Amino acid sequence: MNKHLNPTFVATPDFSFFKRMKISCGRTLNRFIRTLSTFARHPGLSIAAASRDAAEAAAIYRLLQNPKLTEENVMEGYRNETIRCMQATGESVFLCVQDTTEVNYTHLKHTPDLGNCRAPKSKGLFVHSGLVLTTSGLSLGLLHQKIWSRDPELKGQRKVNRPYEEKESYKWTETAKASKESLPSSIRLVHMGDREADFFEFFHHLEKDEQSYVVRAVQNRITEEDGRFLFDEIRQRPVAGHLAVSIPRDTRKGVPARETTLAVRYLTDTVRVPTHLQQKRAGFAPLSCTLIHVIEVTPLPDQSPIEWFLVTNLPVTSLEDASEKVAWYVKRWRIERFHYVLKSGCEVEKLQERQADRLRKLLLWYSIIALQLQHLTELARQQPEAPCTLVMEDEEWRVLYRIANKTNTVPDQPPSLREVIFALAKLGGFLGRKSDGDPGVKVIWRGLQAFRTVFENYRFLL
Repeated sequence: MNKHLNPTFVATPDFSFFKRMKISCGRTLNRFIRTLSTFARHPGLSIAAASRDAAEAAAIYRLLQNPKLTEENVMEGYRNETIRCMQATGESVFLCVQDTTEVNYTHLKHTPDLGNCRAPKSKGLFVHSGLVLTTSGLSLGLLHQKIWSRDPELKGQRKVNRPYEEKESYKWTETAKASKESLPSSIRLVHMGDREADFFEFFHHLEKDEQSYVVRAVQNRITEEDGRFLFDEIRQRPVAGHLAVSIPRDTRKGVPARETTLAVRYLTDTVRVPTHLQQKRAGFAPLSCTLIHVIEVTPLPDQSPIEWFLVTNLPVTSLEDASEKVAWYVKRWRIERFHYVLKSGCEVEKLQERQADRLRKLLLWYSIIALQLQHLTELARQQPEAPCTLVMEDEEWRVLYRIANKTNTVPDQPPSLREVIFALAKLGGFLGRKSDGDPGVKVIWRGLQAFRTVFENYRFLL
């Protein structure tokens, strides 16, 4: 069994892997590692409140201004650790899920260099991440992250005539290119995206770089040979088979998580270059791809059936191939969970920094912390009967066991990961009733904070 996390994560967050980071000043590096540990123990608090004393708070503020510690070298250090975790699994295929989230800082009225958000009169930053998952859906870390603000002067200007590299949509290709750098030849990435990623330039550059993709399609593309519309064509195909999938909860629509059955169809064809790209004469060629269509057989009452069109450049010659790609796409929601942890767990939208460059640094730092928590939660769900020593030291689980069971007697063998996660969740307010299901990230996060406080005092008293 592979250990993806350092076993001292639960009570004493460990970011010592950053010691391998390329930075000239050892003191700066040590301070950065201590700062991440401080933030991980007290997520959602201001720098002053999270710090042990005024001296630590002052040191963290100096660190944010230190030019030796950049977003680039931190991302490189974290990327190297992510690749190490990928190699430790022994697997060869990984999902690189891309998505963008908006971080609203409208309340920071005097912070310059914040751009327009989607809502009128709102200001903030955008974060686009390349999150790596195993094909079973275990989050391992980031291979790339881009944080930027929209230039207010470009609002309302036409984007059609801008070079692709200057458009905001280039973030998809930029992340794909950055994710591939320094990867061992034994590892293959499959880039995943929602409907925002369904545009021809992105697929074209992935083909040029010999990278794979599975993207939810929104464009009803036209075939090169006889001008058929793919969506219309595939709906007329006979069903190739059925697939049972787990659909995550949709909090926006109030739809609970459930098991459902999807009818699967697929076809492979070559599609035309869009007219606006033909006019640019930019060297685009027709695209050979496979379209997979799935539609829910038994939808919920008063709900429209789930219907997805997935486009991929991976070979699909059987129902098994198509079902594999659908199962991969279902795991795309893990990046939405990452955004939830970043905003609701780390509460990054409450940050009070008055410089946008410091906010960008903090967003990256908290992204690393959020993904450690997410990894822990997912690991417990995928390997519930594994021993908790996968993520805890003996001293940690023994203290937690005494607290959770209100006893001074501990078993000879360590409890399972599932038992540990439920114990932490109950410290965070989880009731653990039969109807409650598995605990969520937020209650586990609260339980971790409570346990860390107890554990620190326990060690202080020894």
